[in-house]
This record gives sequence, structure tokens and C-alpha cells, in this order.
Amino acid sequence: MTTSTATPGRTVRTVKPIPQARNRFERFAWMFMRWSGLLLVFLALSHFWMQHVIIGTHQITFAGTVLRWGASGDPVTVEQVIWRLYYAVIIILAMLHGLNGLRTVVFDYFGHSSGFYKLVMGVAVVLIGLVSVSGLIALAVGAQRVAEVALR
Repeated sequence: MTTSTATPGRTVRTVKPIPQARNRFERFAWMFMRWSGLLLVFLALSHFWMQHVIIGTHQITFAGTVLRWGASGDPVTVEQVIWRLYYAVIIILAMLHGLNGLRTVVFDYFGHSSGFYKLVMGVAVVLIGLVSVSGLIALAVGAQRVAEVALR
């Protein structure tokens, strides 16, 4: 917002228009960062509240994880499906939010050298994809009973 004085004692304010995005993808990515960030704050705080306040840091056990996620091979309850969806949303949103932020930063610094930009983004997409898929597989499979015996 800029200000100018047309007559003494009177201030006239003019509003600059919002600059147009490079394309629709950039506009969508910009909106995604705002909404996913807001949702991630809520999800992270609710996760912190449940794990550290309601359950308590010293009472977090493997049995509690089995109760929430279910054990591999056992029938899945509705409650376990809800927990798995909750954590899947956190994983997917966090990975996409981080990838989009990395894309923006790498483009700001290395956008002029598109070969390096493509290399960094290719490596990032592969690594983030592997982490996301392995996390989602762990949620889908559930906890292994073998680990429960090993922890005793």
C-alpha cells in the first residue's frame, strides 16, 4: 500500500494490485502451502496433545501403538482405521508441504540453471516418495507382534 498527499492534510491511499502468478500451478502451490500449513499445525498440535498430555510421555508403550494401529494379521477395527487415516493425512501433507517448500527455495536459488534444478527436484521427489510410501505401508500393515515380544 502506498500513500501520497493530494492536498495538504489529506492522505490518499492507493492499493497496488496483487501480482499475477506465473501460471495456475504456481497459484495452486501457493494456496496449498497456506492451507496445508494451517492443517498441519492443527494436526501436529492435536498429535502432541494426545501423545504427551492425555497419554503422557512416560506411558507411551508399544501396546498402545498396537491398540491404535492394530497388529499385522489381526482384523482391523473402525477405530484403527480412523487412527491410520489420521496418521496417513499427517504423512502425506507433511511430505507434500515440505516438497513444495523445497521446490520454491531451489527455484529461487537455482532456477536459472534448470539442469541442476531438475536434478535436485528429481532426487527430492524420489526420497520423499520412498519415505512417504514406507510410512504408508507401515500404517497399512500395522505393528508386528514379534517386536512386542522383543520389547518385554
